Amino acid sequence: MRTSLRRPLPEVHAAIGALEAAVDAHIAGDRELAAVKFVEANCPVTWHWLNDAWINVFRNVVISKPEGDTQQIPKAERDPDRRIKPGIKQAVLARDGYRCRYCGLPVVNADIRKIAAKLYPGEVPWNPRKPAEQHSAFQVTWLQFDHVEPHSHGGKSSIENVVISCALCNFGKDRFTLRQLAMEDPRLRLPMRSNFDGLERLRQAALSLGISASSDKRSSQNGDGDRFGAILPDAETFFFAGASINGAYVNIPPTNGKARWFKLGDKVSGRTAIRNGVEGCIVHCARTMLDRRGIDADLYLDRWSLTRP
Repeated sequence: MRTSLRRPLPEVHAAIGALEAAVDAHIAGDRELAAVKFVEANCPVTWHWLNDAWINVFRNVVISKPEGDTQQIPKAERDPDRRIKPGIKQAVLARDGYRCRYCGLPVVNADIRKIAAKLYPGEVPWNPRKPAEQHSAFQVTWLQFDHVEPHSHGGKSSIENVVISCALCNFGKDRFTLRQLAMEDPRLRLPMRSNFDGLERLRQAALSLGISASSDKRSSQNGDGDRFGAILPDAETFFFAGASINGAYVNIPPTNGKARWFKLGDKVSGRTAIRNGVEGCIVHCARTMLDRRGIDADLYLDRWSLTRP
């Protein structure tokens, strides 16, 4: 039984090392060296190692129908909420750290990649619709939350069934069971402890310059489900705990017994965010738009955005 779909190549580890060196150089104020290291981290060998496992996930299957394996169950019998709740994500990340529970690769939140792309747009390419135009080191380190027992087989979105995963182990594993993939259960091994911080130090350095993952000036849709719009002169920033982005809409949990939503566009921008360990959405718009929906704007003002540098 293997521990992961593919053993990381030396070039993959070298690319991640270059990525760390780029972040450290940026923090030290050496933008020239940071740019060189970001380019070095975008390794073609790493890109092919990862993307070959994404193109045809059926190649990863070792046994199509293992004896005694779990089976898909009717949709009506599955966990009704496939989405992993914010509290579960926080607990899983605290337990597993920034390491894939399958292969052990370091992983990085997509926000960090977005910040790096803003700081070094030429050296950190990321086209959400074209994998060939995505920075390979940020691809392989893309932090994921994986259902060990597939949701379609009755797997729950629980702390016990969710682990931190790299992009290859999550997307390459796809809908298949561990038995089909001839993989060991990662939960039988203790999480790999390390000092790797998920490159979160870049987030803090960027915030000191007023740069964040949400500072796009034009409306765009990225591969992580966040939608950003223009910075409007009369707009304010609001945080809604438990809100989610679905297509062109931010869906707000019921307030005063009624669910609300905002359509993203020229007058409203939004993104996912975490405040005090709670996951939700940031909505940037004029407070009159909240008034129309019967929402007390003062209760949802994003205090963090008011106090950041």
